[in-house]
Amino acid sequence: MTGKQNIRELLKNPFIFGGAAGLLVVLFNISIASLAEGSFEKGYEVFLANGIFVYLIPLAVGVQMGLFRYHRNLINGNVSGSEKAGMAGSATSSLAMLACCLHHVSDLLPAVSFILATSSFLTEYKDTIIIIGLSVNMAGSAYIARAILKDRSIIATGKSCCVRGD
Repeated sequence: MTGKQNIRELLKNPFIFGGAAGLLVVLFNISIASLAEGSFEKGYEVFLANGIFVYLIPLAVGVQMGLFRYHRNLINGNVSGSEKAGMAGSATSSLAMLACCLHHVSDLLPAVSFILATSSFLTEYKDTIIIIGLSVNMAGSAYIARAILKDRSIIATGKSCCVRGD
């Protein structure tokens, strides 16, 4: 097997897939903060200044993506509901973490009023947006967990799980 095939096989493990997704969220947010602050050290400080959210959001995304990967491994059919829930939760959490750092972008582009207005709005409602992001992640994880339980019971009874009616 080639290196690319090894990585694909490795990412079929729900724990590794979820952990990698959580790590990507952390790297994305540190990158945005570093870009806005002008250095990695300052960006990392801004990232850590967000308290418990720094740990909860990547954890929530990792759990949701791990559940998604487990569900995808469980059935080889249509998992579009899980994909939509996974994408919605991840996008919402990314927006929430971006809200933590976006007000620093206004330091770089003071002439653009749209960015100023957006950054001040996101800064003012940062915690609310983060809580909404975490809620969407939890709802998506619950949806995927329900689909997993349903499909596992279908598989246990010997029926085909790939033809879904929901």
